Parts: sequence; structure tokens; C-alpha cells
Amino acid sequence: MTTRYFTSTAYHPNVLLLRRTKEADQAFVSGVWRPTPSLVDWEAGNGDFVDEITEAQARAFAPEAFT
Repeated sequence: MTTRYFTSTAYHPNVLLLRRTKEADQAFVSGVWRPTPSLVDWEAGNGDFVDEITEAQARAFAPEAFT
């Protein structure tokens, strides 16, 4: 499984970067990847605030998440 990236506007006015890996769903918050239920909620149809993006878009959005 490849890593998938998402943005979330649920924390308005901030937009968060989310990722799904083989091991976990995570949000990049305050410079750290933390567990999040947001992607499970999105899959269940309860998260209209989540949009999937490419890795290139994720790197442009939050380059500090990839260092």
C-alpha cells in the first residue's frame, strides 16, 4: 500500500495535512504526525471536509512534514 495524502478543513480556519499509511491514519499537527480518526469518518461518509491530494501537492502544502 502506498501512502495517501489528504487535506482537512474540519479545523477551520486551519487546513490540516492528513496521511494514510499501512500502519495508521495521521494528521500533521504542530510539526508532528499524530493519530487521527478523520479518515475513517470520511470513509463512512461523515467527513465532507476531507479532500484527497497527490504527494506532490502534499509536499508543496507542508514541506516540513517531509523532513
